[in-house]
Order: sequence, then C-alpha cells, then structure tokens
Amino acid sequence: MTPEQAMLLSDDEKLAYFYRVRVKHPRVTTVRDDLETMMLPGSGTDIALLIGPTGAGKTTLGESLVEEIIKAHKSELVNDLSFIPAIYISAPASGEKRFSWRIFYIELGRLLKEPLMDKKQETRLQDGRMSVKSVTAGSTVAGLRMAIEDALRFRRTLLVVVDEVVHLIRGANENDRLVHMDALKALTELKGVNLTLALIGSYDLYELMTLSGQFARRCAIVHFQRYLSGTGNDADKKAFRNSLGTLQEYFPLKGIPDLTEMSDELQYACVGCVGILKDTLQRMLTFAVRNKGRWTDKCLFKALLTEGQIARILEETLKGEQNIAKAIFGSGSLNAESRTSEKVACR
Repeated sequence: MTPEQAMLLSDDEKLAYFYRVRVKHPRVTTVRDDLETMMLPGSGTDIALLIGPTGAGKTTLGESLVEEIIKAHKSELVNDLSFIPAIYISAPASGEKRFSWRIFYIELGRLLKEPLMDKKQETRLQDGRMSVKSVTAGSTVAGLRMAIEDALRFRRTLLVVVDEVVHLIRGANENDRLVHMDALKALTELKGVNLTLALIGSYDLYELMTLSGQFARRCAIVHFQRYLSGTGNDADKKAFRNSLGTLQEYFPLKGIPDLTEMSDELQYACVGCVGILKDTLQRMLTFAVRNKGRWTDKCLFKALLTEGQIARILEETLKGEQNIAKAIFGSGSLNAESRTSEKVACR
C-alpha cells in the first residue's frame, strides 16, 4: 500500500498502517551484518548479545532477522514442512521473583509446534530401561526441557532470538544468573543441533559477560548504538535526518510540515534512537487522528518525551556505552592480554 492509498483508510487503519512501517538505516544494516556473520557455521560464536539503549530498534531488528532467515530457506520449507529455521521469543515476566522456565519452555514449545506441552515428563534410563519419573500432575520443568531439546533437533532450528533477556537476570543473584545462562548455552551444545542464540536487551546484559570465562569465550556483544549528535558526528546526524524523512514519507496524513527541518531538536528529544522517533511519530499521528485529522503543532509537542524521561534514558545510555566500550564485537586488540595481565598484577 502506498502512502497515498493509506490517506483513504479509516483512522484505526491509518494507525495500524504506520505502526507496521519499518525503516532501514545504517545502524540496522551494520548490526544485522554482524549478527549474520556470527551465525555462519564454524564462526566460534554460539551466543550473540544484542545490546543497546531503549528505543534503538533492537526488537524490530530481531523480528526482521527471523523473517529474513525464514525467507532465505523458503525452498527448504516447501520440501520439508517440519523445518523451522528461526523463531523469535520474548523472555516472560511471570510476576514472580524468580524467572519462570516453565512458562519460557511452554512458549518455546508452542513456537516449535511441539504438541502436548502440558504432558511432558522427565524420562530416565536405568539398567537399560526407560522409565518416567513419577509426578502428581502436569509437565515437569525437566520434562519440558527434554521436549524442547528434541524439538530443536527435529525442527533443525538455526536461530532462536530471545528478547527482553533482562527478565532472566533482574532480581537474580550471581549464582542464579550463571545457572540461567548455562541453561541457555546448553541449547547451543546439543548433539545434532546447529543453533545460534541471539539475546536482546539493554546494557544490563553486559553483566552476563562477567559471569564466567567459559561463557565469555562463546559469546560476543553486538552494540546497537544510537545516533550521536554534536560536533564531529555529521554522518550520524545525516543518518537520523534521513530516517526521519523516510518515516514522514509514509505518514498517512496531509498538512504535516517538513519535520526534517527540526531534525536536530528531534534527535535530542529521541536520544538519537530511531525506535523512540518512530514511537513519537506514532503518538503524533494518534493525536492528529483524534483531532479529526487536522495537524497542529500541539500534536508533536504532546507526543514528545518529557525532559525527565529524556534525562533518565540518556543517563542509562551513557553509562552503558561506557561499560561496553571495550567489549563490543570488533573492538578486540592484540595487546588486550598484556594489558589485562598488567592490571591483574597491580591489584
């Protein structure tokens, strides 16, 4: 559907139309290329941590990556209906203090089209005989885990994107975090499975790299960086302006001024994140639609984040950028070992 055709839609349809609009920009291309490199067989990376500020577009990228993997294997899917090359799942916030692996496995099983997830029991091999561990009712977590492992083998899944991974680590102590990550890492080590995990989250995920040397060795951080403003960042400012211009082209409403003339102000108001920009324009469209389709400056001003919200997001972002500066994919150094040894010796 063209933007001109979208102008003829109902108010609700206009909102739904613009919500589905996705913009390709330099950050997306770079990050996607890095992730695809890690997925290559023999790359030495089992887990990719896609880290960035809130509103950068990480979720949209994760969803589109899954769509591209599925599209790339279209011919195989026609010949083998059991094949599920990639899936996207959001780690659940169960409302409990501890992360619910039960809910996670059940949802993962649904996406893998595994039947009878409420009937999975732990099986044991003893004295050459297979037995089922006795339980009161329903599936056990161990049974669900075994079912997921079998499903990944049968479906020949290549990529699992797990969003909102912060729910695994929030409120958990260091030992629990290590247990959680071992459970995820073990999925990539299953016999007969060539699986890569892409874990998506905010800068909090950097803490996972410090859990153990073994985990750090098998994973890599991909930074979905915001667009920077100020002196010396002309390329970033231009990229943000182009993204703004592209989004406005799809805006299903007439009478909107050229927003690119306010690109610098909007880049600050969105902390340089295209995802926040898209959300802002979505709210702007909502206000305009409720104003009987008439544009006023108030539609934009009401849609902007408050100064308090901007300050909070910027504070978290600056701290996160500083923490991962020397840990992101492509930032390695041949002198890293000697420098680290010197620091250890000085302690």
